[in-house]
Amino acid sequence: MTIFRQSLASLMGGCVALPALAQFEYGQTTFAYLEEIEIVGTTPMVVGQVDGSEPFHVQVFSAEDLEKVEGYSVSRFLDRQAASVSVNDAQNNVLQPDIRFRGYSASPLLGVSQGVAVYFSGVRINESFGDTVNWDLLPASAVKRMGLVAGSNPIYGQNALGGALVMEGKNAFNTEDGELSLAASSWQGRQVTLADGVRNEHWGLFVSADYFAEDGWRDYSDSEAASVYSVLSNRHDSGNLDLSWLWADTRMQGNGASPTGLLEQDREAVFTHPDRTENRLNMFTLNSREDLSYNSWLAATIFYRDLQTDSFNGDGSDNEECPGTQLLCEEEGGVFEQLEDQFGRPVSAGFDAINNISRRDQQSWGASLQWNKTAHTWGGLHHLGIGGDYFAGRTRFTSGVEYAALTEERSTTRSGLYNPEEGNRLDATQDMFALWISDTIEISEQWQLLLGLRYNRVKVSADDRSGQRPELTATHHYNRLNGGAGLSWSFSENMTAYAGLYQTSRAPSPVELACSHEDAPCNLPNTFLADPPLKDIVARSAEVGLRGRGEHSQWHLGLFHTRNRNDIHFQTTGGVSSNQGFFRNIGDTVFQGVEASYGWTRDALSMEWQYSWVEATYRDEFQSFSPNHPDANGGALPVESGNHLPGIPEHTVRWLLDYQWSDDLQSGFDVTASSGVYLRGDEANLDERTDSYWVANAWVSWQLLQDVALKFEVSNLFDREYERFGLYGEPDEVIDNIDDDPRFLSPAAPRSLSLSLQLRW
Repeated sequence: MTIFRQSLASLMGGCVALPALAQFEYGQTTFAYLEEIEIVGTTPMVVGQVDGSEPFHVQVFSAEDLEKVEGYSVSRFLDRQAASVSVNDAQNNVLQPDIRFRGYSASPLLGVSQGVAVYFSGVRINESFGDTVNWDLLPASAVKRMGLVAGSNPIYGQNALGGALVMEGKNAFNTEDGELSLAASSWQGRQVTLADGVRNEHWGLFVSADYFAEDGWRDYSDSEAASVYSVLSNRHDSGNLDLSWLWADTRMQGNGASPTGLLEQDREAVFTHPDRTENRLNMFTLNSREDLSYNSWLAATIFYRDLQTDSFNGDGSDNEECPGTQLLCEEEGGVFEQLEDQFGRPVSAGFDAINNISRRDQQSWGASLQWNKTAHTWGGLHHLGIGGDYFAGRTRFTSGVEYAALTEERSTTRSGLYNPEEGNRLDATQDMFALWISDTIEISEQWQLLLGLRYNRVKVSADDRSGQRPELTATHHYNRLNGGAGLSWSFSENMTAYAGLYQTSRAPSPVELACSHEDAPCNLPNTFLADPPLKDIVARSAEVGLRGRGEHSQWHLGLFHTRNRNDIHFQTTGGVSSNQGFFRNIGDTVFQGVEASYGWTRDALSMEWQYSWVEATYRDEFQSFSPNHPDANGGALPVESGNHLPGIPEHTVRWLLDYQWSDDLQSGFDVTASSGVYLRGDEANLDERTDSYWVANAWVSWQLLQDVALKFEVSNLFDREYERFGLYGEPDEVIDNIDDDPRFLSPAAPRSLSLSLQLRW
């Protein structure tokens, strides 16, 4: 199916209005009608109002919706409630999910092909080094409302290939109640949230603080997260001003997938450990809007973001004992090469493991400015937006590979001895500049047309600080004009049809460019060895849809087709846990499917049903590297056009139900069913998929007093055993006398209980 004959796409202009919530509710989703609520900042939520006439699909969720799912970050709510969302449990940590929307990823893991742009308070928070999204740095208590916008809309800038998640932060003028919440859950889980604000006619201050900790249901998987979010606000006759600060400090253990043979013995067991990630964030944002004359206004955003990430990953080693000695060698093709430490000394063969240790110091800053005007001219009511933005990212990356030994519990020891050939010191920079213009034209009461263009200029540079790998020092430039159009037709008061053609793009990230040579693979996220150029990804999409509402119901049906040209994927070349490899352009991929939802509300009962079919396939033949795959020939698999991308379920169904038993008692129930996925490393689809699964969750809330509520929640109500992610590895390199099946799977969490007490004032 050919969508584009020329490069012209997208839409939705710069209106920074967050339409939201003259509320029509059913199930867990709040649908917006009629009332427009402004969001300060220069990143568009959507264009104009979410009033049912927009030529695209968007899901809007309020803070009240988010509270229905217990969890520290917004990712758990997306997993349970949002349509067309699936999750890969690559790390098996509640704070580190790999969220997929329409098959496109927003993941904290380097090595995952990213495809969703994420914004908080007008700032794009995909990290500059790898476009990753750290969900542990997004506390749900700081979010007033969020919108999940579907489609490859270039107005949302770099990385919005499959869509964008846009969140508005709370402040003293949009949040009235103070809150204290205390929660306890399975596996020694505990969470505290405290939030309150003060305000007068012109000034307001809002502060929220969160703490979360749990031991984790798997062995050696404890995690801890703390955050503080504060906003100083000013409201005056001609506009508003908000200065916000977000601080977060998190420590997570994500021990990932385990061999199937080990899972059969004990689903709580981990393969090797520790796999620890620590994040420390400070983020400052200044948002301003000023009303001008003649129905126009000007908005600006300035931000600074400082993030330090430390990673420690203990893993098995492919190194072997040198023949006839007790020294350690690296073997390749029957040739043994003796290994040395940083002092030039031979290494003992007793070191049968490694510790991948790294630090990423990332600073990013930027500014955006937009001017909007509404005017009757040229045959209709025009909402014109013109804007520009600049983003700068600087990363100082330092890594080392330490020789280690495995203990009986398969943890790794510390030695202080490092492989001098595999450490790295790299500086990476990313500079992005964009200009855009859009026009939302209300041709009549029935017809609405959106037109938009965006020009992106991206420069990515790397500098080898070690002096040992000069090939890493390089600069790459990417320029792209994107644009598109969307048209909606409200052919009755309660029914609207829409269609659109869009194009957006993503330049390769610094980590992809620094790890893109098959002859010099790297260990993610620790070592970069070569830097050949990669092409940018260009996503071209077409969408059509129909939505409507009745007296007690609302529904949506949509079809989409997106083709990525020059898609970038990580290719595995080895490693005990398949974490060694390189990035490459693998040709075209296609993401297409159907989305359907139906919601019904009547008196005390609210119900919603969601279905998504996503077919993600390769459209060019290539050789995929997967040496641990049982059918690999010389470490390679032939991928044919039509093969499915790993990790993406074709079918996902959700059923959400709420019931208000009385003024003081409410309950909810949700079920998700999903088809299985191919394992990462099985791009040729020669192996079986994971099993299909279904899982149910339930909660009940009791208003003890006017301002005091008690909530009880059960996750995985029927204690189902299932897996949502897998890859290939070498289990016998670490565990003796185990089934040599190379399949590694990430088990989902068993039944868990949570009890929370909430006080409002």
